[in-house]
Amino acid sequence: MNDPFGKEHDLVGPDPEPFEIDPQGEIFFRDHMPIFMRIAMYRLRNLHDAEDAVMNAVLNMHRKIERIRAADNPSGLAIKMLQDAITDHCRSSVRRADHEHLVSETPASSALTELGRYDQLDRVMEALEVLSPLQAQCVQLHDLVGLPYTQVAEIVGITVSAAKTNAHRGRKQLVVLLTELAKEKGDS
Repeated sequence: MNDPFGKEHDLVGPDPEPFEIDPQGEIFFRDHMPIFMRIAMYRLRNLHDAEDAVMNAVLNMHRKIERIRAADNPSGLAIKMLQDAITDHCRSSVRRADHEHLVSETPASSALTELGRYDQLDRVMEALEVLSPLQAQCVQLHDLVGLPYTQVAEIVGITVSAAKTNAHRGRKQLVVLLTELAKEKGDS
């Protein structure tokens, strides 16, 4: 239908203003994106989920880029925001799973073996996070995510030598926790 005044109705509204990224924010995201993806892949173990969580985190970070850049530890604050986005992603995927119906398909035995290894690692990492959160974070970032100690120290907000010490002590704790887990499985 034609408008009597010669204008068509715009049901959507005007086009939004172009979105500009602060050049310093763009550099920050470009430098940290590989780290964000590695952390998300470690936590979610699925590329698609990791990408979704990182993009949600980056959108939130973009809105708060001035606060991040003004923080004492910008990388640490950004990682905290990423971890919160990963937690939100996990919660929303659980809510979605309640409404989905999976097709029964027998998984391959190699996939089950791999999941068993992840389960053991997850259990001992959760125990280490309770016993010593700083050690757990250093082990996760250095050994599981693959960051050098300089970046671990920057993210956590400690010195490089403290990051090395905490990672070493955390690995020792993990050995003890894995031994205890093996004993529990042997008893049952």
